[in-house]
Amino acid sequence: MVHPASRLILIALLGWSCAQKPKTLFRLVPREESGIKFSNDIHESDSFNILTYEYIYNGGGVGIGDFNNDGLQDLFFCGNMVPNKLYLNLGGLKFKDIAEKANINFAGKWNSGVSLVDINNDGWLDIYVSATMHRDSASRRNMLFINQALDATGIPFFEERAASYKIDYGGYSVMSAFLDYDRDGDLDLYILTNVKINNKPTTYREKIMDGSAPNNDKLFRNNGNGTFTDVTLKAGIKEEGFGLGLAISDFNSDGWPDIYVSNDYLANDILYLNNGDGTFANQTQNFIPHQSQFSMGNDAADFNNDLLPDIVTLDMLPENNFRKKTTINTKSYQTYVNNERFHYQYQYVRNMLQLNNGLNKGIKFSEVGQLAGVYQTEWSWSPLLADFDNDGWKDLLITNGFPKDITDKDFANYRNDVGNIATRRMLLDSIPIVKIPHYAFRNEQHLSFTDVSDAWGLNVVSFSNAAAFSDLDNDGDLDYVVSNINDPVFLFENQLNNGGDKNKPSFMNIKFSGSIGNRNGIGARVTIAADGHFQYLENTV
Repeated sequence: MVHPASRLILIALLGWSCAQKPKTLFRLVPREESGIKFSNDIHESDSFNILTYEYIYNGGGVGIGDFNNDGLQDLFFCGNMVPNKLYLNLGGLKFKDIAEKANINFAGKWNSGVSLVDINNDGWLDIYVSATMHRDSASRRNMLFINQALDATGIPFFEERAASYKIDYGGYSVMSAFLDYDRDGDLDLYILTNVKINNKPTTYREKIMDGSAPNNDKLFRNNGNGTFTDVTLKAGIKEEGFGLGLAISDFNSDGWPDIYVSNDYLANDILYLNNGDGTFANQTQNFIPHQSQFSMGNDAADFNNDLLPDIVTLDMLPENNFRKKTTINTKSYQTYVNNERFHYQYQYVRNMLQLNNGLNKGIKFSEVGQLAGVYQTEWSWSPLLADFDNDGWKDLLITNGFPKDITDKDFANYRNDVGNIATRRMLLDSIPIVKIPHYAFRNEQHLSFTDVSDAWGLNVVSFSNAAAFSDLDNDGDLDYVVSNINDPVFLFENQLNNGGDKNKPSFMNIKFSGSIGNRNGIGARVTIAADGHFQYLENTV
């Protein structure tokens, strides 16, 4: 599952410099030094575990934004079975926990994703939190925390107002994104959903394409008066899916924001192209030749600097042969027959890197994940495309790991053999653990990446889910924050610009100023030219 940070301040790194790089790009900042002690702890029991709740380990979100307007980026963490946390940036990569005073929690909520947006355009950043898991819809209502500015002690505090804005949706929300889909000058809301339905998610059947499925995503239009209206069906958001990733980008360069949804299981990914008339059309079959099967997190960015946004999606293909043999099934001819019969697009168990060849000209994407060397990274969650070494080309960081691998074939055989007599605890203790390092891929240009996970210092094992990047210490390079299951947060300091090197790569810090209904310029596009090279970035949330 992908949970992107709010990019209200966009770091556009020009680079193309021959500055000396640090021996290790990232340094894991000790929590005693940073003050960040949040850990998204999940506590299993005989009645609540991976066998009874399949999504128990899908994790929570990370948001980065300046909540007190002091010029430093603060951190918000979603908690599943633990409360949310909000940390103020004190400078020097030191943070202060202000969650209790800030009032950003509702007891008993399973918080899954976060979007940061100034929804009322008062100059103070607000927080929209998605909720899921609980059977009672009242416990799944999403929350909108409106920033009330600073209290007498200088701490930002919030009031929960989702109901009054009419976006307290009570479905199974994974994450959300704000976008001006109708270009009327204010920000609308897309909510990604994922709920297990009665049918087995790996069994072929007719797709539900009329918007009636319980796992249909939602689109809310901003009325411009402090309320939203559900326009899901009117806008053509009608295809079901087991959503785990959401990206907003103008894929066909027509000035209208489009939507890419990555879906788990048999459900195909969805490329919703904006028709420019208040509606969307799913164009996956026309422009995405094949896709990840168990699509998890995704990201959209221009990785080859041709001024067109590309797409990366993650799957569960292990890198080593042993893990491949114990987790991945082979494709059969019957799969091909069923795809044709039930009108599913072709899917394969590997990461996909979809190269935009000119969607604005009606040209299909090319899937180049294997060519680029980024197609197998284990049980992966959050991909982030950004320029971490300031050379002008976007690199790729990927979070990884899962506490209990219920897809393991040996465990499946064991469960089939003794499932009727084994205790629940015996079964749980027999499930393999996938605790592995993150992946870091350096962009080598020419559609090629190099695995630099060890060289960049990201070879730390964990059950990592959500991640976000930002320049947390205002030194001109991008730092990296990761939320972990049953482990404290990882804060990786980017050391590229440490040491006062006069030849360090150049960078540009862009802060957006938008219209009265979109104060931070969400949806703005930036093109940068330097030394005959180009970069393209979008301000999304």
